[in-house]
Amino acid sequence: MLSKLGTKIALRKAGLGNVSLPSWPANEAKSSGARGTEAAEGTSGGYELSNPFANVQWGKALSSWQTPPPPPNPVAEPPTVGARAPSSVKLKFPAIDGRPCVVLFLRYCGCPFTQKLFLHMRSLANRHTGIHFIAVSHCTPDATNAWTKALGGAWNIDVVVDQTRELYAAWGLGISNWGHLLHPRNGYNQYLLGKTEGVWGQKVGEGGCRWQTGGAYAVDARGTVVWGGPMASVDEQIAFEDGAKALGFGGGGTPGVF
Repeated sequence: MLSKLGTKIALRKAGLGNVSLPSWPANEAKSSGARGTEAAEGTSGGYELSNPFANVQWGKALSSWQTPPPPPNPVAEPPTVGARAPSSVKLKFPAIDGRPCVVLFLRYCGCPFTQKLFLHMRSLANRHTGIHFIAVSHCTPDATNAWTKALGGAWNIDVVVDQTRELYAAWGLGISNWGHLLHPRNGYNQYLLGKTEGVWGQKVGEGGCRWQTGGAYAVDARGTVVWGGPMASVDEQIAFEDGAKALGFGGGGTPGVF
């Protein structure tokens, strides 16, 4: 009370006697200490602040930034055009059905750039049924299934789960560096992707690692790599139409935009 009266006297002496002092609403706490306590508890009447991180799954969000354990086999040199495609039980070449293939190695389920790529490849798969389109994920099967379901399904894309990342390693896709993942351009392009196309990404799929490098390859019916390589950056544009052309199919359309 005295402090408030003293302030009014000081204002009057300064020629500002007509200035009224702001007052807290009646339902606001009487003291700053009480206000601080109520704010912390989220119970202050009329001034309750919502927690923007309330729904964040911190365990998964933080673990996705950690460096994952190494794959069971060393990361090989990426196959070059003209080389034999790495073949395994999970991903066999030449393909059993005899079709040429386009393979996309996902960075992780939940990444907005990966989402844009997957949707673009899914659209291309509907136009070129003579090509076998495959997406490889290192998230858990449940997380991968939930992600594809949220996007409306895989359609004509076969999804292969590679939690141990042995396929990634065989195709020369290891852990990226700081410049690859955290370049300022990536954040700007991610904002543009969400603002202009509504692709903001989703929560990080369980088992996903942000540092994992993605990539795409085209393999002909004989099992020879004819196009592709690792992604040079998180926001790199991958023109799947070029992969289709390398396999002898007309491209058409526009490249995937990140």
